[in-house]
Amino acid sequence: MQDQIGYDEIIENSMRLVIYETLKKVEKAGLLGKHYFIITFLTRFAGVSIPQSLLEKYPDEMTIVIQYQFRGLVVETDAFKISLGFSGKYEKLEVPYKAVTSFADPSMNFALKFSMSYSDLQELELEDLDESNQVTNENGDKKFNTKIDLSAKVVSLDAFRKNKGVINPSDK
Repeated sequence: MQDQIGYDEIIENSMRLVIYETLKKVEKAGLLGKHYFIITFLTRFAGVSIPQSLLEKYPDEMTIVIQYQFRGLVVETDAFKISLGFSGKYEKLEVPYKAVTSFADPSMNFALKFSMSYSDLQELELEDLDESNQVTNENGDKKFNTKIDLSAKVVSLDAFRKNKGVINPSDK
């Protein structure tokens, strides 16, 4: 049966809203307690802006940590902007939420992992895809591999919650 509603997109958008809401709180109040974030994103995704030196070092995907050496966090509806310290120098980054492939707050044992849809891949510039995304047919012609792993579609927030002293009604 084909999904006429578009549940995958609805779920992905809802999960990305978690990133927006979380970063919005940090933008207003700073990082509270022991919270910190590990964010992985596609560096060549449309709208991503990072210095050329970082793009050369991370041509496909980059993981950043928002903890100590950051400033200038600006949270917008489609993307966030931040300056992060790299080797003692602050660099400006702009990352659309759709470019994010994972978001985690290890202090809370919380993580989100995103699956890419074909429409997301179309937003990437095909000439920027690296060799690992290409397959060669018998004639030696290169084509882009469009196989996408959407196996991780079920998300259970219970796995991320700490249930200290909480009795689950289904356990009775």
